[in-house]
Amino acid sequence: MVESREVEVLIVGGGFSTMPLIRELEADGVDWLMVSPMTPIWQQLEEADALDFDLVSSLQSSVYSFELVEMLNELGENFTDGFPTASEFYAIHKKYAARHADHIHNDRVDSIDNHADHSLVHLESGETFRARHVVVATAFRRQMNANLKQIKVDASYAGKSVAITSTGDSSNLLIAKLVAYGAKVHLVTNGFIMLDKMFATFSPLDNGPRFVPLDQLECHNFSEVSKWSYRAFIDGGYIHGLIHNGFAKLFDRNSLGVRHPRSIRPHQDIRSFFKARAPIENGHIAIKYWPIDVYRLYCEETLEQKIDEGYLINDLPFFLEHGHVKLWDKSSATIDREAMTIREDGETASFDLIIDGDQEVPNIPEIRMHGSSDGEQFSYRPRAQFLGVASPKLDNIYTIGFTRPFTGGLNNISEMQCLLVHRMITDPAFRDEIRSDIDQRIADYNATYFARRPEKKTDHLVWYGTFTDEVAKVLGIRPKRSDTPGVKGLMKYYMFPNNVFRFRETGRYAVEGVGELIEHTAKQYHDYKVLALLVIRYPFFELLALATILLAPVPWWVKIPAAIIHNRLPFTSTLVGKFGLPTRESKAIFNYRKAISFPVLAYPLVAAVVWAAAGMGTAFGFSAALLAYVYAMIHLGTAKGWNRKFFCDMKSKRSPEMVKFFERYRKVFGRVKSIRQRADQLD
Repeated sequence: MVESREVEVLIVGGGFSTMPLIRELEADGVDWLMVSPMTPIWQQLEEADALDFDLVSSLQSSVYSFELVEMLNELGENFTDGFPTASEFYAIHKKYAARHADHIHNDRVDSIDNHADHSLVHLESGETFRARHVVVATAFRRQMNANLKQIKVDASYAGKSVAITSTGDSSNLLIAKLVAYGAKVHLVTNGFIMLDKMFATFSPLDNGPRFVPLDQLECHNFSEVSKWSYRAFIDGGYIHGLIHNGFAKLFDRNSLGVRHPRSIRPHQDIRSFFKARAPIENGHIAIKYWPIDVYRLYCEETLEQKIDEGYLINDLPFFLEHGHVKLWDKSSATIDREAMTIREDGETASFDLIIDGDQEVPNIPEIRMHGSSDGEQFSYRPRAQFLGVASPKLDNIYTIGFTRPFTGGLNNISEMQCLLVHRMITDPAFRDEIRSDIDQRIADYNATYFARRPEKKTDHLVWYGTFTDEVAKVLGIRPKRSDTPGVKGLMKYYMFPNNVFRFRETGRYAVEGVGELIEHTAKQYHDYKVLALLVIRYPFFELLALATILLAPVPWWVKIPAAIIHNRLPFTSTLVGKFGLPTRESKAIFNYRKAISFPVLAYPLVAAVVWAAAGMGTAFGFSAALLAYVYAMIHLGTAKGWNRKFFCDMKSKRSPEMVKFFERYRKVFGRVKSIRQRADQLD
């Protein structure tokens, strides 16, 4: 019999995802050990010279709160948000791996036997550990990781055709490289959701564009004011345009779904996006990309340097618009791998290479449960885990990193999960409280965050700000509205996104310096004044439209169905989405936008005065005239190129200016990659 070694907390895998847990365990003096071969995907990509990209999530949602505070202390006023490159991100990993090297046991876990008060962890080397608590953080298995390591995209792909059967952020990275080198891509897909990952905002408060990442515009707490207004703001007409494609053909012919119908996900998948009790349902895949117009503003002055660092144009809608990528419907296309052809609806295309992907699966070692179901093997299911960390079937075994965001950074979620696991490990009373009704807690969460639909393989994907908020509530570290008094406090509570550091300013898990980090971030975005104006537009536009219906001189039995139809179809969200953002800094454009916004914001007061002074008929005439004016002005601004849609602005992607810039980008890309390749050969 092999003698087992004892440890209080054994971390299986772990790497960077468990660093916040380790930080808290060490602060409490709790004994811990990590068992890992320490070959994370980031190291594998570095060894394959494939860390040549930037992250799809922003710095402030990708890096832990205590690390962000260190960065702020080091850089001061020069500390800004943005998108870290893969090399920069992995450098942070290596720093913490070196710091904790003496607590890392280099091996792999073969299996785990879970008992009521301990677990036996069996290693591939034959060693066994007896652990009071086990934390499994072994990431996911997926084919696309191997593709990123093994497929060397270079100039030899110019003129070739490549078929790709998987859609996601990683496959879009490969597409970006292939298209930059001049390859034609055939994307076999079930459709997708495309979200601009960076926005350029122009306002009289700034001199030039202010760049704001998508995940910092999500103002999650505003959903407490109005779930419907929040959904409309986040949507910008885009998701509703996918759901109601026939409507989009009439009112938004420049939308991605209208111009490229195969990009639309099946309605049974997309229709549930806003059907849960929560503001946004769990379980949706979104591809975050650099829109070419924003990329140009952000990178043009130092284009060669930016490309060398890994900032690539991965604007799939732009690639579709100009024929660099062709879509094929996965449900009806036939792939002949021997003949290397794709066929659909009488059309055939050949390819030189096919790249397959799959859906990510938790890479969890075998866990045998001993107790009520003796010897049964544990299977991870997102809807059977409490906030992704605890299963009713396991005793003192926790999972971290298997809940992922469809916007925002994974580490936002991992850090909150680490805090929850730490509390369950170190606070027996808290652990007992959670476990006493864990089945009901899971059921309540599922009822809130999933619409009435069967489980699917993407159920582990969450809206990051609502997830961090749920964990904060359980831990008792969620700030209350009363904790942030005054106008500035109002803006902070409703406009500041639920990055994890928001919950670490005070309380049990406070990190020194987070208050200064929050102030610095708010200052960067003018205390979110511009965002607040964008957010409040929808309810005022909606009020104008509904009031016009209700004031109309028609019978009530006409008004009610008209209001319902208006509510079900995205008239207002599409209109506000098309109004979007100004395309450039211009006093004339700013005045144009004021000429639309100010009358709408003043409408409730003015309409009330008109009604009181001249009656309901005049109030209807005023409302109808203002609605027609707003509608005409927004469409005029769109036609003139003054408005930019929030998501997938296809008009800008068709502009000759963007086409010319992409031609220049391709030349610079080829030159930069050629220089790097020669340097690597010399090394």
